[in-house]
Order: sequence, then structure tokens, then C-alpha cells
Amino acid sequence: MADFFLSERLGETRAAVVERFHLVEMHIARDGDGLAAGARLPARLKAKLGQRGIAQADGEELLVEPWPAGATEGATVTLEVTRAAWAEHGRERLAKARPTALAPSPSPGLAAALQARGLARKPGWPPEVADQWDEAFEQAKLGRFAFDSGALQLMPTPAFLAVDVDGPGLSLALPALAALARLIRLWGLGGNIVVDLPAADKAQRTAAAEAFDAGMRSLAFERTAINGFGMLQIVRPRPGPSILERAQLDRAGTEAIELLERALADRGTAPLRLKARAPVVRWLESRPHLLEELGQRSHRAVDLAVDPLSGTGHVETSQRA
Repeated sequence: MADFFLSERLGETRAAVVERFHLVEMHIARDGDGLAAGARLPARLKAKLGQRGIAQADGEELLVEPWPAGATEGATVTLEVTRAAWAEHGRERLAKARPTALAPSPSPGLAAALQARGLARKPGWPPEVADQWDEAFEQAKLGRFAFDSGALQLMPTPAFLAVDVDGPGLSLALPALAALARLIRLWGLGGNIVVDLPAADKAQRTAAAEAFDAGMRSLAFERTAINGFGMLQIVRPRPGPSILERAQLDRAGTEAIELLERALADRGTAPLRLKARAPVVRWLESRPHLLEELGQRSHRAVDLAVDPLSGTGHVETSQRA
């Protein structure tokens, strides 16, 4: 039986699903995420593009697919969000939605969504959960996940997630795919995943594919067979950014959240100056309510400064000139 723990942080909520004391799923809701999958809301149809089009709802543009039957541009319809928006490699992906006859309803938060799956919420954020989370998130930043006899190297691209297997020997396919199944659940990997495995004979390929299927359990997916060159393609639902994408493609947001955490942990009394790279400062400037809350919770004045040499950010607590 799986349980989950919730950590409400400044600018971010984390949910950790745990089975037998092991972290098996990581979920993040970050300030500014926009519409989440599962939300149903009225939207105005802006532009028809063949069988799909663009709509606007709650200040956000959505890709509507399919276009509502009989609807014209300018009409208001109820849509259900099936994929959240996110940015990748310098381009913005719109949220995706479909028409629905159901009544408008907000998307469930992390806690409600996990409870709807039958998981029980446990209090606090225990040290053993925090340690496992930090280790797994650091691996996501590096795009590298180690298993007993090798490692998976993961590289998001605009077309697909590329997974390379590092390690010696031709017998890596089975442990690599068993590890990938665990990782898909842990980081919430979705979309088109292409895996480059070491070449192996047919029996090894069959055993590896069976290990992957067993590891995926109830997770939705489709896959090809492993061909003689060791290539495997997996397709999964992609309701929003994965932990890997959070860590690698939203580095400004990730560093900003970490900087806010360090500022809250500072026990001084002098005004706080948060120094960070320009993208991090811009991320925080676009969310003044987070800086206001930091000031209220710390009882200190807060300002920002761009410092390209600050690495992942720095909290300065000396008196300002």
C-alpha cells in the first residue's frame, strides 16, 4: 500500500509517494504553472485551424483538439484540459484541451488527486523522505540515473526523450529497462521515449521487454519490440512537465525555489538581498507575491540583484549600503 507526504513550500508544493519506505513517485506543482490537466472551464474559441484550433480561458491560450462540432470562432464552450502548458528548448507548448459536456470544475490539487487514487496522506515530510527526494532530484538535474550494473543517461529533445544506457556487457538490457520502468514512475516521464540499448540476442531482448512490462504495472503505455540494433520506442500520456523537465528545462524556476528556501532558512535579522542569474531574478520579479510572502515570514526587507557569478544563487544578509 502506498502513502504520500506533502510539503508546502514557498512557490512550490511537493508530493512524495512512498511504498515500503521507498520513494516511488515525485510530483511538483509550481507557482505560475497555469491550467492543470483535469480542469474543466469555459473558454472562448479564438481561431479555427482545420480540425483543431486556439481558445482562451482564464488568461491562457489553449490548443483545442478536436474543434467543437458546429462551433464558430468567438463562441464560448466548456473545455477539459488534457495537458498543461510548459516551455522546452526555447519554445512554449500551449496547454491542450478537448470539448466536454461536463460541468466546469477546477483541477484537483496534488493531495486530492493522490487521495482519489486511494493513497493515504501521512503527516510531515520525514528526513528519510527528504533525503530520497533530494537525491532523486539531483539525479534529474544531471539527467543520470544509476542502477546496479550501469546507468541511464536521459536527454530531453523537442521530438522525444532520448535514453542511453551506459555500462559494460551485453546483458545490460534487462536491468536497464527494469530501472527505466521505475524511473518513468518516479519522475512521471511521458510522451515519446526512445531507448538505445546495448545489442543483445533475441532471448535477452525478450526478457528485457518482459521486465519492462512487469515494472510498468498499471501505468499506461505502448511500446515497440526491441529491434536487433537495441532500439525501443515507448509512448505514454504526458499531462504536464516531468520531474526531469522541471529540473533541466525550468532551471530558473528550480533555482528560484531553492533560493527562497535558503532565504527562509536564514536566521539573521538584516535585510535580505537575493543575488542570482538574470533568468532567476526575472522569474522572481514576475511573482512579487512570493517576495512579499518571504518578507512577511522572515520579518525582513527583501530585494533582488542580478549577479552572473552567483552560481545557483546567493542570500546576502549584510546591511545594504
